[in-house]
Amino acid sequence: MEELTQWSQGNPGALTFLMEFLKSENTIKGIVIMDKLQKAPSIRGANLYVLWSDLCDKDLDKVEQLCENCPTDILEDACSRQDYSGMDLVKNYL
Repeated sequence: MEELTQWSQGNPGALTFLMEFLKSENTIKGIVIMDKLQKAPSIRGANLYVLWSDLCDKDLDKVEQLCENCPTDILEDACSRQDYSGMDLVKNYL
């Protein structure tokens, strides 16, 4: 629980994503997402929420697809944009 709190950085949307992610029963999906998030330390808090909500429409399958296909630097840049402009950066990876 402490790790979830650290990753969400107090952002309720990010915490909701993490809880949904943990409830997922697809182990492969979980490994792909966790691997990418560990390589992308800037995707925490509000940026984590942007990944799930803005870029992926709260769809864990889309999160997995982005985490699997999108280069880390592009994904980090896209997640840091809270004006939906990051969608243009990642649209080719969805």
